[in-house]
Amino acid sequence: MNEDNLSEQERRRFVRLDLTENVRALDANGQDIGRVEKVGAGGMQIRLSNGHARFQPGHQMEIKVVEPGDVQQQFKVEVRVCQGDILGVQFLN
Repeated sequence: MNEDNLSEQERRRFVRLDLTENVRALDANGQDIGRVEKVGAGGMQIRLSNGHARFQPGHQMEIKVVEPGDVQQQFKVEVRVCQGDILGVQFLN
């Protein structure tokens, strides 16, 4: 079944965790995209930094996530939604 046709309940099959720490998402050029607010097994939600470019659904990119203590991880993601200052991405790797 195409994910676009899934019900809200089916799409929410992964538990999402609210992050209270300042976890930042950076683009491939090292520019701050925004603060990671929620993360789950399928993807993450990022609150965009002021003035950051809009992202189109379907756009694939590399994101580096930087946690406190300079712990870093890199992910290939696909944009699922970009509304207002909220960016939702799905993990591809």
